[in-house]
Amino acid sequence: MMSNHEASASSVASDDEIAAMITGKDGLRMLLQPQVDLLTGRIVSAEALARWQHPRLGIIMPGEFIPAVNRLGLDSILFERVCLRVIDMLLGLRRAGIAVPVAINAPASTLSDERAVDFLLGRIHAAELPASLVRVELTEDQPIRELDVLRASLLKLENAGCEVSLDDFGTGHASLKLLSAIPLSEVKIDQYFVTRMRRSAVAFEVLRTAAELANRLGRRVVAEGVENMADIPALRAAGCRYGQGFALGRPMPLDELMMRLRTQRDRGDAMAAPTPYASSWLDVYEDVKQDAAPARRARHVTAQ
Repeated sequence: MMSNHEASASSVASDDEIAAMITGKDGLRMLLQPQVDLLTGRIVSAEALARWQHPRLGIIMPGEFIPAVNRLGLDSILFERVCLRVIDMLLGLRRAGIAVPVAINAPASTLSDERAVDFLLGRIHAAELPASLVRVELTEDQPIRELDVLRASLLKLENAGCEVSLDDFGTGHASLKLLSAIPLSEVKIDQYFVTRMRRSAVAFEVLRTAAELANRLGRRVVAEGVENMADIPALRAAGCRYGQGFALGRPMPLDELMMRLRTQRDRGDAMAAPTPYASSWLDVYEDVKQDAAPARRARHVTAQ
């Protein structure tokens, strides 16, 4: 649901306005959402998120204007602008004596374009930044038409030192096939399962199985959409070492993230979470699963 300050670009903003925002200097804002180590409570990276500050409509979320950007063929231009903003942010962090990776979102069509990959790597080199500070996050909103081409592009990024992350694993086009076919350092489990795990044993089982698989493949596992601090012990128990969501930090301007990182560097306080929660919740989960098993067997016998 959109707030009073968020509007739908598809219904109220024209293609000309969208094109002007992408190609011009005004309107595009970049926020950073921290990713947190759920064992220590420390911020370990951030994701760059685009917002459109419309002069008449207020803040428009990317889900409302990205489809139009793709339809207008402006996705490569948007990617380049985001890359430039992220490089500037990383330089600002370096001047403050802080180094954390920042992720850039991009669909398969953009990352399959060698020119886009070369642009990003060229800007990283020109800024004299370690490539490990730039993470590329493959979004799941587009089908992959040429898997071999995408794999080659991602290998080029990986060989240059950039990490590759798979967004929204478990939904859309983020499939098991992708998990085995492309170079990945990180898997982000979709918030659909994270937000439902407390009321659905099935959702928790899917989350736990996905995390176990990714961990066994040597991938870093991130739970998306963490909205409740009390969920953290259960996410740890499920195999999610890292988390991202409003409970851990909303998308924020660079200055605000920098202030949090400075505090962390100087003091390093870890998050407090109720430790009994994980075991008690998992006990309930096991009870629910055991109760469901006889019912499944009964249905199977009846069906025979």
